Amino acid sequence: MPVKIIHPDHTEVVGEGLVLLFSPHIATSKRDLYTGQIVEEAALLSKSWAIVAKERKQPQSGDETESADATLEKSVQNFIEEYGIKCVIAISGAAEPGITVKNQGDGSESEEILDIIRSGLEPHFNVNPEVDQSGNRVLGLQRNDRGTDNSSAQSVQVIQIELGPEERSFRKDQIVNSVADIVGLINAKLGFSVSGDGDEGGSGALD
Repeated sequence: MPVKIIHPDHTEVVGEGLVLLFSPHIATSKRDLYTGQIVEEAALLSKSWAIVAKERKQPQSGDETESADATLEKSVQNFIEEYGIKCVIAISGAAEPGITVKNQGDGSESEEILDIIRSGLEPHFNVNPEVDQSGNRVLGLQRNDRGTDNSSAQSVQVIQIELGPEERSFRKDQIVNSVADIVGLINAKLGFSVSGDGDEGGSGALD
């Protein structure tokens, strides 16, 4: 059973596998956009890793927001380095209806993971057509343009899933189940064995 670790600005779910579910802070005062409970429940169901931003009850100053976001991203980076995370799925809320899936990577593996996610959602939900990905970043993990040696982040696939109002409310349980199933499929694609039969992915994720 995954273990939850509570921090001032976020909660960490310590699980297994090569997929990290991530719920970012919401940038507006609209608390109904918060997806932390969905991410946490999906992580517990799939026994995966998760970093869940705490819901902000009151507006914060720019400095407070920037500090909290930096702490959150540092935690994501630490998970990648310590647990061998290969895929980060950031789940956030949107005012628009339906589900929007945004790919922050490129290459064949990134496209395969994107296909797994879309195939897991499209039979059950209204998934919006693919959108222009340029300039879309929920995490800076894949940007290595600052001259830093960040090889672990370079190999991480980052996918953003934006959930509409319906998906965050009365279809929440179905979303949780679908995300948990998707995590299992991505883990299998990346070579992680849940049974821990000694394959490279399974042994590396829990060292």
